[in-house]
Amino acid sequence: MLDFNFHITTPRLYLSYCNPSSDAHVDFTLELLHGPASLRVHPEVKKDFADRDAVQRRLQTSIESFEKTGYGRYLVSLRPDSEAEEDSEKPFSERKLEHIGVVSMQLVRIEGTKAPAIPDVGFNILERYHGKGYATEAAQGLMKFYEQEKGVRVFAGFTSDQNESAKKLFRRLGFQNHGVRKVSGIMWNGEDINADCWTWGFEEGRKLEEFGI
Repeated sequence: MLDFNFHITTPRLYLSYCNPSSDAHVDFTLELLHGPASLRVHPEVKKDFADRDAVQRRLQTSIESFEKTGYGRYLVSLRPDSEAEEDSEKPFSERKLEHIGVVSMQLVRIEGTKAPAIPDVGFNILERYHGKGYATEAAQGLMKFYEQEKGVRVFAGFTSDQNESAKKLFRRLGFQNHGVRKVSGIMWNGEDINADCWTWGFEEGRKLEEFGI
């Protein structure tokens, strides 16, 4: 089972597991999915996750997948400027934090389906926190963790060709762009999509097809 006290620390942020049993996590996820930043990219989300029950089921499914694969979504929260002594002594899962988004490291979302053989980085930050570098910091922190703790050396990134903010973030992270390609296994509904593809740590001379992209 996942330890909900586990967290990754960056200079300004905490990255931790989304707990489907936490009302705060469920409420925040619903707000995030229904926010303008999410709906501009995935307008169908408001229908697919219309209420708290649907979001809670999704979080539970995600946690079960996380336990099997070691890959999934992390909740992004602000580190307090100065932690009160009584709060810092609490287990991490019991602290009241300001949640601002999610960052993810995904690999084989649907078991048994064709999918890229390298993990991909994703991010979704509430619009009121945009422009502060939080998504970049969260992605860098997560990549560093997977590189140091799990030995991952190559990362991918996928977005729509129209998502300029995501493209800018991949550039800031030092990713290389490969243009739009048809990619399987990165949508939870199993559909193939045309995605703008990015990689980090990709060896010169290797082909994306070798990694299922």
